[in-house]
Amino acid sequence: MPLFFLLGGLTFSTRGGFKAFLIRKIRTLLIPYYIFSLYFLAKPFAILFIPNLRESFQTEHNYNIGHQFYDVLIMGNGLWFLMAFFVAELIMYGLTKIIRTPLTRILSGLLLIIGTYTLKIFLPIAQMPFQILKGIQIAGFMLIGLSIRNRLLHIKRRTATLLAIPNILMIIIIENLFSFRKNDIISNNVVYMFLLIIAALCGALGFTCLSIVIQHCSYLEYIGQNSLVYYSLNAITLNIVKIMLFHILGINVTASLYIIQLLIGIMATLLALAMLTIENYFINRYFRWSIGKK
Repeated sequence: MPLFFLLGGLTFSTRGGFKAFLIRKIRTLLIPYYIFSLYFLAKPFAILFIPNLRESFQTEHNYNIGHQFYDVLIMGNGLWFLMAFFVAELIMYGLTKIIRTPLTRILSGLLLIIGTYTLKIFLPIAQMPFQILKGIQIAGFMLIGLSIRNRLLHIKRRTATLLAIPNILMIIIIENLFSFRKNDIISNNVVYMFLLIIAALCGALGFTCLSIVIQHCSYLEYIGQNSLVYYSLNAITLNIVKIMLFHILGINVTASLYIIQLLIGIMATLLALAMLTIENYFINRYFRWSIGKK
């Protein structure tokens, strides 16, 4: 996710004044959040009437329907990414009017990131409605992205390659360190927090530079242009596929050989991707307003 946050800074714009900015963000982020989060509101009803679906939805949570509505509509825990990004955009609008130099924006962004990660590690129960804390963190990444935008726009492929390789290697190293956390190799919360931040920043910068190296790829461009639909509908689509395979067709993978489980998993993924492609076509053709398009 930090990659998307950094990219949000690269594409950030306040054109048209605050009113036009707010309307644009409501249309492209807030409306899609509430429309596509309807799935999360329907989920407890489905489990209530068909208890066997609990396994397909991969949840052991005993849903309180009232709490679920509060969780999705107020706390922003449906498709949280959209709600948090909406909050971050509003924060960015204010911050960019106050903080104007690249260096101060980078430092301010780092402070926001460190502050929110500190709360996450040392006070994990801290929550605010509408994903405000996550929005503050995203704004930190966006400030950094905005500050380095001009440099990245003019960077050469060779330089991008030299930046991408060490940053991506750093993620791999940190990920391997995280795998030993349960063995107390990384037991210090402060060290753990800073490794998380380093991994987030290195990952965002590394893969941004990698995209500069690649330059053009029609498949990746298609995914990028339609990422909102794929992100919003992937959970419900995968659950529909699992219901079709495991409940309607009665396929039992738990007692199957590993290779059979792997093949069925690949088949389920391909089927879900095919369905998502069809869903994306219909939404872009008939329900463009639901993803903020005119």
